[in-house]
This record gives sequence, C-alpha cells and structure tokens, in this order.
Amino acid sequence: MALLPSIAFAASTDMKKTDNRPNILLIAIDDMKPWIGPYGDSIARTPAMDALASRATTFNNAYCQVSLSGPTRSSLLTGLNPDHTGVWWLMGSFRKNNPDIVTMPQALKENGYETVGVGKVYHPLKDKTVKDDPISWSLPYIKTAGSPYALANGRVATECADVPDNGYVDGIIAEEAVKALGRLKDSDKPFFLGVGFKKPHLPFCAPKKYWDMYDRESMPVAEFQDMSSDPVEYAYHNSLELKGYSDIPPFESFIDTRHLDTYTQKRLLHAYYACISYTDAQVGKVLDALEEEGLADNTVVILFGDHGYHLGDHGLWNKLSDFEQSTRVPLIVCAPGMKEGTKSNSVVEFLDIFPTVCELTKTPEPQQLDGKSLVPILKNPKSKTKDYAISQFSRSCTENYTISTDTDLKGKAKELENDITGYALRDSRYRLVEWTKGFKTYMPFDESKVIAYELYDYDKDPEERHNVANDPAYASVVKSLKKKLHQHYAKSYASPMSAPIARTAAGD
Repeated sequence: MALLPSIAFAASTDMKKTDNRPNILLIAIDDMKPWIGPYGDSIARTPAMDALASRATTFNNAYCQVSLSGPTRSSLLTGLNPDHTGVWWLMGSFRKNNPDIVTMPQALKENGYETVGVGKVYHPLKDKTVKDDPISWSLPYIKTAGSPYALANGRVATECADVPDNGYVDGIIAEEAVKALGRLKDSDKPFFLGVGFKKPHLPFCAPKKYWDMYDRESMPVAEFQDMSSDPVEYAYHNSLELKGYSDIPPFESFIDTRHLDTYTQKRLLHAYYACISYTDAQVGKVLDALEEEGLADNTVVILFGDHGYHLGDHGLWNKLSDFEQSTRVPLIVCAPGMKEGTKSNSVVEFLDIFPTVCELTKTPEPQQLDGKSLVPILKNPKSKTKDYAISQFSRSCTENYTISTDTDLKGKAKELENDITGYALRDSRYRLVEWTKGFKTYMPFDESKVIAYELYDYDKDPEERHNVANDPAYASVVKSLKKKLHQHYAKSYASPMSAPIARTAAGD
C-alpha cells in the first residue's frame, strides 16, 4: 500500500514526459478589426502582435461567420455554422438548441487536455445555466471583475484615465492568464487556455499612456460614408449601439447630410486605436509569460478578433452587417514546426479553426465540422483550402431591425418565418449577398424566399460604393456565385447537424 503513491507519481511523471502534444493558447479579442501592424496598418502601435506575427502565419483574408460576438464565438468554438448552432442573435444558446454539440475545449478535455478559460471566451450569456459553458472546462472558469470605467463620468463612449493597466478589466484578465500559465506548466497534461480580452469593444476606454501614442488630428475619417449605389435597405442599420452613449451627438447613419461630425469621428478613432494598443500590451504580457514558463516552443497560439467593425464607412458605426469592414477579421496562427513570419492570401473563415486544432493535437473531430483544417496553409502559405467564405446576418422584420434576445429557438418558428437573412459569399475578388426572408440553411432552399442581391467587385471598388448585382456586365459573375452559394445551402441542409436545429425551431 505504501508504494501506491510512488507508483502513481511515476506514472504521472512518465505521462508528462511522453505526452508531447502541443498546448493551445486561444486569444480572443472583442470587436478588433485588422487595424494592427501585422496587416500593414501604419497608424497602429501593436508591438506584441507584430512579434507574434513574426513567428506565425497571418491570414490576410479571414472572415467571421456573423459580425456579432455571441453567434460568431458560438460558431468558432463549435466548428459549426450559425444555422447548425441555431445562434444568430446576441443571446442565443447552442447548448439549449442542441445539448449534444461538443465544443473545441470540450473535445480537447475529453482527449486528455487540461482546459481552462479566463475573460470573454464565449459570449457571457445571461442564462446562468450556460454561462461560459461549464462542460467545456476541466478546471473552474477564472472569474474576473472590473468596471468598464475608471472615472465617474456617466455612460460615455470614450474615456482616457491616468491609471495602470489593471485599472480596467483587460489588465486584470492578463494578470489572471499569466497566473494560469504558471499553474498549467506543472500539469502532467497538455493544456488549452482560452483568454478573452474585452477591448476595443465599446465603451472605448484605455489608460492615458495608450492614448498618448496617437495624434487625434491625424486620424483619417472614412472616405466613403454613404449607401452604395442601388442599395439594399437590409444591408444597413442605424448604429444604435453607439447612439446609446451620452457623449455622442445625434446623427443618422449613411445619410449624406447628417453624418456624425468630424470631431467626434476623430475622437472615436483615437479611442479605438488607444484600446487596440492597450489590448496589445495585455497580449504581450501573456506571450511573455508563455516564454518565461518555458512553454512557447510547444504551444499553438491562435489570436483573432471576433468580427470586424464599422468606423464610419457607409456612415455606419459598430458591427452588425455583411459588409467587408464588418466581416473581415484578424487571424494569426503560430504553431510549432510550421512556417514563421509568413502571410497567406487564401480565403479562410473561423469555421476552420476547430478542425485545425484537431489536426495539430491529434484530436478526433467530435462531430461533422463545417470548416477545413488550415494545417496545409500553415505548412505552405501559398496553399488554398477553399474558394470562398460564408458570412451571414439576420434582421427581424421591425422598423429598426431589432436583434432578438431570446436564449433558445423553442417556439420561435413564427418569428423565424419573418426573419430576413443575408448570406454573403466572399471569394478572392467578389462578395455576393443573397437576402432571404424566412429561410435558413437547415431548410430546403426555396428560390421564392430571395428578396434582394448585392454584388461588390473589390478589385475595382474596395469601398463598396457600387452594388453591381443588377449590372448586366456582371450577370455571369452573379450566376456563378449564386450556384456556389446554393451548393453551400444544399451541403448545410444535408448535414446531420441541421436536424436538431430544424426540430427545435419548429417547437418539437
């Protein structure tokens, strides 16, 4: 009996020596578009992300599934498109819609990994039974508390306070992530650590030293702040998220004579960049700790911004669209043994992250995933794994296209019948958006559900000034892209992951 502890210890030590599978450090950044150094932004000061990119592959053409935190994170962390998670709006719950879905950290946990999260990894649902998805973690989720403001100025959109980094919550998240790495290094298992930073999400608040990195007067406001020619009304929104702050004067989105004034635009741009640099510094602390703990050489680091962001283009602010600025995202992957300091122009999407992690960690895919592994591109950045990415956005049929806050689908069949969804196919040159009413891809496609189209040619029109969907010169392009989009619908409908969502949406 006295020998048992020694035997157990020896087995544990042996496991530590023999289990050489890589750790996974997943860094999620809220509302950060590719306005960072690795994407050639000449204004941003992002030394930590620059250093990471020098050891990694930067994906120049990565796209989110939905330009909203809740649905895009649900999709990324399950490897399933939004029509398979049933999460299209802010408060949807994939666990309620399909309790059998296995998430990325859950799959790793079941494959011998220690898994833990800190900060905003999943969207923090109000439903406490699914908050932070407890089944995903082998260790208790690390709670962090902190006010979005350091000063008592009311609900303002921007704040510059002369406080240390932990004067705002992202500094606390970084500190807790560093502590977690110190504990995980002694585990006899490889680990998955999810770290979610909350800036540059509104309100744009950051310590003064990060504001001091930038000159407000030099901030470039968006050149094109109007609707496209031949506009589709569902493509736009009223920038309501920004309008709810007390220091934002009245304005009308995408209306030529009533834009947000230039002074306020520059203040918001200044604040957004300050928040990016603040978050970059917190990322740097975590990456430094990874190095100091001797973990960097055997850890896959995946850094992403959860969706893009409008900062005045099309007269829009915030996210919530199918446009390029709202759906194109930063994605940087650093993996042991792969190419370093490279850039890939291949079109990829968040759905590809889960199968990539499975391949790198030798984890069986727990269900039929909707993406493709990026490992071929990590080995050779000139490789291509797919021809296009799919994004989507849903708007309910109300005057302001209010986003539903329901936490599950049950009994929502009538509302879904009236839901307007734009499915966007983005290839290396074009974006085709097919706007539908009462259609989701867990259903058979019905052409009569189509209500409008958009087509943008980024070689000729990077600012999306012209919707050319009805231009006869682009008829063959529309026909070709529609065929590909409808093939995507058919593949999604045929997936076994469609059935549970269809049943739940019908109220069964």
